[in-house]
Amino acid sequence: MPIPEVDAQAIAPSPEQLLKDGLRWALQRLSQLQGGRLDPIRLKEGIDRLADTRKPMQQLADICHSLGKNSPKLLKTPDRPLVPMMALHPSEGWGVIVDRAADGSWILQTPKGAVPVTQVSLDRACAVVQLGPKINLALGLFAQHEGPVTFFSHVRETLTLYRRELIETSLASAFIGMLALATSLFSMQVYDRVIPTRSEHTLIILAVGVLLSILIELGMKFARSNIMDYVVVGLDSRLSREIFDRLMQLRVDQVPNSVGSLASQLRGYEQVRGFYTATTLFTIIDAPLALLFIFVIAAVASPWVALVPLVFAVIAVFIGLSIRKKIMAHAKDGAQFSNLKTGLLVEAVEGIETIKAGSGGWKFLSRWIGVNAQTITNDLKTRGATESIGYLSASIQQISYAGLIVVGALMVMQGHMTQGALIASSILSGRILAPILAIPGLLVQYAHAKAALEGLERLYQLKTDHDGIDAPLTPAALMGHFELTDVTFAYGDNPPALVVPRLEIKPGERVVVLGPIGAGKSSLLRVLSGLYHPTQGRILVDGLELGHIHRQVINQNVGYLQQDHRLFHGTLRDNLLIGLPDPGDEALLTTMRLTGMDRFVASHPKGLARVIAEGGKGLSGGQKQLVAFTRLILCDPHVFLLDEPTATMDEEQEQRCLAVLAQQAQAGKTLVIVTHKPALLPLATRIMVVAGNKIVLDGPRDAVLQQLQQKARPQPSAAPQPTSPSPSPAAVQS
Repeated sequence: MPIPEVDAQAIAPSPEQLLKDGLRWALQRLSQLQGGRLDPIRLKEGIDRLADTRKPMQQLADICHSLGKNSPKLLKTPDRPLVPMMALHPSEGWGVIVDRAADGSWILQTPKGAVPVTQVSLDRACAVVQLGPKINLALGLFAQHEGPVTFFSHVRETLTLYRRELIETSLASAFIGMLALATSLFSMQVYDRVIPTRSEHTLIILAVGVLLSILIELGMKFARSNIMDYVVVGLDSRLSREIFDRLMQLRVDQVPNSVGSLASQLRGYEQVRGFYTATTLFTIIDAPLALLFIFVIAAVASPWVALVPLVFAVIAVFIGLSIRKKIMAHAKDGAQFSNLKTGLLVEAVEGIETIKAGSGGWKFLSRWIGVNAQTITNDLKTRGATESIGYLSASIQQISYAGLIVVGALMVMQGHMTQGALIASSILSGRILAPILAIPGLLVQYAHAKAALEGLERLYQLKTDHDGIDAPLTPAALMGHFELTDVTFAYGDNPPALVVPRLEIKPGERVVVLGPIGAGKSSLLRVLSGLYHPTQGRILVDGLELGHIHRQVINQNVGYLQQDHRLFHGTLRDNLLIGLPDPGDEALLTTMRLTGMDRFVASHPKGLARVIAEGGKGLSGGQKQLVAFTRLILCDPHVFLLDEPTATMDEEQEQRCLAVLAQQAQAGKTLVIVTHKPALLPLATRIMVVAGNKIVLDGPRDAVLQQLQQKARPQPSAAPQPTSPSPSPAAVQS
């Protein structure tokens, strides 16, 4: 049969995709030359997420940030002491400059090989990126920070990406503050020069000048606001992505138990971002300007007049700092109470059916009232402390103003200053104390930001899937040869849930795990899946340490079907394809026909577009399990870890799923099935019995079943011995 011709242009990658492929190759090559190794899967995911609308150098900065590396240093021309370095050639694309030839050209390594390029072709197209441990002496300031990753380090690095915008807003704030002098100086000139001389022309000129300064100040405020909006949006998008990515990297056994409290903690980054942007920035800029205004008052009026707002400013600062610890303590308690409220609310909403069925609403209401009362009490204390310092600061401002007028009036009466200078000083005094009056709100915001930061730092202290491993292994496939040695697993500080001195599962084996509830069967599947790490001991798969293998490689090769599989809000198609590229309608239909899912999909008017509520509400337990089972078949892993895969299915549906599993077994797939149903036993070539958190029986299916039948068969009781008649009382007496 002749092979149909394929339009090469239709399948040729776009120029944007070719540029991304070159960038990925160049980063991997640069990392190798620097003695490091980038995570190829994470690098590919980061490259694929890059926006095509971003310029190439901006894409380089974006991918460095997503990989947790420092921002690249852009160079106008290549510099030999800094090689190897990234370079973007007009015709060759991304590459790595590795050396300089004798004729002055630069050697550029690309996916096609090493090519000599001229310096002119690399004008403003070079970047120094530090990806490995080898640090060039000329790059001392680009050395990677050694130590644990913290959320604050990400905040600091993200802020540096917007340092230009932050500098611009700082300059704009300073300029706005300087323009504030125009109004006060205008008043002084009017009172001292215009009114005494009755000069209308001078008044018009001064009025036009001050109006112009006010309009410029207004424009600067709008510009500053727009720039800060850009910074805030950028910080939000980067920090939220970083936090959620960190959450997805956490080991399952490290995730906090309270979903609501965790969600409340994750939202805390907004408070941290808010503190480090507008409010703090403007206060930091306004504080030095307050000192400038004091010097202006001393210059145009009198040092004695300037001394009044200075003294009261120091008093206001002292009062604010004296109450700082109390506000921070209240804010920390408030964050804990808020987490408890959110956790209780989420728990109640998720379990509303159970609560109502068990008439437990009164109990949850009682808990809610208790937590809410604590929150209200803490809020009252925080508001009381904040309002107290606010009232004191306002009173200090009024006293300062009155004191300045009194001292200024005395100086005017003694002829040491003019009335205009007094008016100007009174106007500037408000500007001096404005940042001081912002201290109460700033302290509260700082306290909340610190409490939120501490909560996020606790999240970053939890272990991730690849904790302590810089470059996880990425083998092409995992066939499922498991070897467990001296494995002990426990949930938190609880007693061990599983103890396995020695266990081996060979590729292609079909193992059924039996045992009573709570014996450790599900725990065995969890440690085999790599989602939970053993407390001690080693787990090898295909000769490799399970914890050293990249999580995505494990997911692609080891399919784990939990007993309480969860569905998510979205369409039925979305739930089938979570984490999978869309294989197309034909593959979906073929798989659904195999598992029998096509029948209940066809029974709904929207089919695969049917909207599923959170948790799969609206579907029966069997339907949820069928969706999860079908998704697992779509993944086509080499290893199947199944925890009660047909527990909620009817007999007909169960037989269809067993037929699918039989096909997988014939294809040489490894099956490990936890079940209480006898219908799954024919699939097994080996049976393990777990009891008391240990494997108590393990062997071929028929031999194990025979032993179990012998133990279950009642033992015949011993024949009763004949008893002699009881002696008579007379005999006993004798």
